[in-house]
Amino acid sequence: MEENQSSLIATSIGHFTNDGLTGVLPLMYPVFVASYGLSLQTISLLAFLQSAFSIFVSPLVGRISDARGNFGTMMALGLTLFALGTGGYAVAGQLSQGSVLLVLLLAFTFMIGVGSSFYHPLGATVLRAKWRAQDLGSALGINGSAGSLGRIAMPVAAAVLIAGVSLASTGVLAIVSIACAAGILVILGRMEFARNGAKGSESFMRALFPPGQLASKLSGLTIVSFARGLFTGVLPFIPLYLTQLDNYSALQAGFLYSAALGMGIPSTIIFGFLQDRIGAKTSMTISNTGGLISLFGFTLSQNPAIIEASLLCFGFFSYSAFSLLLGMVHDLTRYEEMTSGGALVWGVGNTGGSAAAPLLVGLLALPGFFGSLTAGFVAAGLIGVLSVVMMPFIHSSPVTGRTEASP
Repeated sequence: MEENQSSLIATSIGHFTNDGLTGVLPLMYPVFVASYGLSLQTISLLAFLQSAFSIFVSPLVGRISDARGNFGTMMALGLTLFALGTGGYAVAGQLSQGSVLLVLLLAFTFMIGVGSSFYHPLGATVLRAKWRAQDLGSALGINGSAGSLGRIAMPVAAAVLIAGVSLASTGVLAIVSIACAAGILVILGRMEFARNGAKGSESFMRALFPPGQLASKLSGLTIVSFARGLFTGVLPFIPLYLTQLDNYSALQAGFLYSAALGMGIPSTIIFGFLQDRIGAKTSMTISNTGGLISLFGFTLSQNPAIIEASLLCFGFFSYSAFSLLLGMVHDLTRYEEMTSGGALVWGVGNTGGSAAAPLLVGLLALPGFFGSLTAGFVAAGLIGVLSVVMMPFIHSSPVTGRTEASP
């Protein structure tokens, strides 16, 4: 099998696993609230910390991976940590209660945050290294659809396990994820990747601070990514919103939430195609606009049909960012700095917005403010308008002198 095909298979398995685990976590939150007595603000803090840890680690992962070219090892390590943290969430309530439970959850949150920071910048760079530039958008779209498949398959399995067995039984999904990480290590471990020539020690010391020139070049895109990450960052609260405000049962909310995540399957393929035809910048503008309109439709309507249709549309637009954002990073960076650029735009921008979202939602849901999830959702949407307003100011034509790896 050609290396480009093998790389697509390995990174698609990685995307399936990474995003599948991401989709499982929000289904655990209603159980923590109903059965273990955790407050909405505690859940918000845990969701924030997951993203905060990821923001801190993501640039480090990018710089070290660019320097060493060990993408398979790093990807497998990240997925394993993510799986162990998610499995820890599943069984933590069986091990302890009260303050001890919170301490355990904080430890597992650290593992989730660190582990989840690995995949996205690494996956994009692996595909860029092994695919021709003219086919990269389609490859990223196919890869992204695998992530969407994971976001529907794992949450559906988790919803059934939680409703029919117990929260702890979802730990089996962590075991499956670790097996997938091992498979990725085997496939990518056989491939050679270019290195940027930086010394490991220099990369480690400078990893947390991206080069000034790169940061300046990607600043506008990082702001767009942050604003988008903020309004799509309300997704983990969808199951709570459906059960607490829209009166859906936990199982109904789980299936509807999974269906919304599954809309990313056609979305990533369609937007990958659009990216190759009309460009990542125009496609991103369409995606951001559609996501905002559907979020307001979901939040402000009381009609079940509109709620459900808006949520499915929100899922469709929310999960198109992988190929679009990282496609724009491809246009603005050289090969040897793409992982660092992806870590900045995705790991700091998108994940930063995802970190701010739970804090905003939790804060506005306090009785002293608005006392409802609705206010946080609306505020996230209003701030997210920046993701559309800023798009015309981003220069996205390809850089000159880019060095591509051989396909």
